[in-house]
Amino acid sequence: MKMKKFYLPLTALLLYQFGISQNLSSAPTSEADMFSNARGGSPMLNLVMMDLRNNQQDKDLGEVVGSPYSTPNFVKSTLFYGEESQGEYFVRYNALNSIIEIKKSSSKEEEAKQLYADKEVRVKYLNRELRFTTYINKKKETKNGYLSLIYDGPSYKLYHRLAVKYSEGKAAANSMVADIPSRFAHFEEYYFQNVGIERIDYLPLQNGKFMKQFDKTVRDQIKTFIQDKHINLDNEEDLIQIFEFVNTL
Repeated sequence: MKMKKFYLPLTALLLYQFGISQNLSSAPTSEADMFSNARGGSPMLNLVMMDLRNNQQDKDLGEVVGSPYSTPNFVKSTLFYGEESQGEYFVRYNALNSIIEIKKSSSKEEEAKQLYADKEVRVKYLNRELRFTTYINKKKETKNGYLSLIYDGPSYKLYHRLAVKYSEGKAAANSMVADIPSRFAHFEEYYFQNVGIERIDYLPLQNGKFMKQFDKTVRDQIKTFIQDKHINLDNEEDLIQIFEFVNTL
């Protein structure tokens, strides 16, 4: 009975419907298509607007450095719905727009589909487990996107986010200088959750701001631990060590 209940949701997850349209969409097949179809804003809104933007005059992006994807190729990954494995699929993560592209095979002829965003879905991708999550970003804005739970403690949880920023290039002012190419820049962010509070917040890694995320009663102990262990807040393993320690307090 469990599998029968899942067939319909899985179909809905793999095939994203455009609003009131009955047409099914494929994921963008190139970085240029991705850029012209999904420039900023809500990932869902970007895809809804895809057909409209495709009708606009194509823009020559010129040279582009980097990629919006965490890996250039599709990687065999395990898909879960709740606690049940739904099998292996080939996955590529578009970190610019928080979109998971999915195929049943590694064939280049098979068109990728967008995995519909659902908080019951988990994807074991590379050395991470991607989960669609609501979080509060650095600007105190509520966002939806994929985070990876990297430490699950009884009091505090620690999350990782791979993010990509697009910077548009500039043409050379004259023949004496070179053009500045457009660029996709990868960077990482960390988030945390105080268990019992239904929100996930951005975790600043500057020492002073980092300390303020914890209760005043434990800050001195955390500060001493960081000094004694020579902790580097920019190192993920060290960051996990801190959260392991904090969960013992």
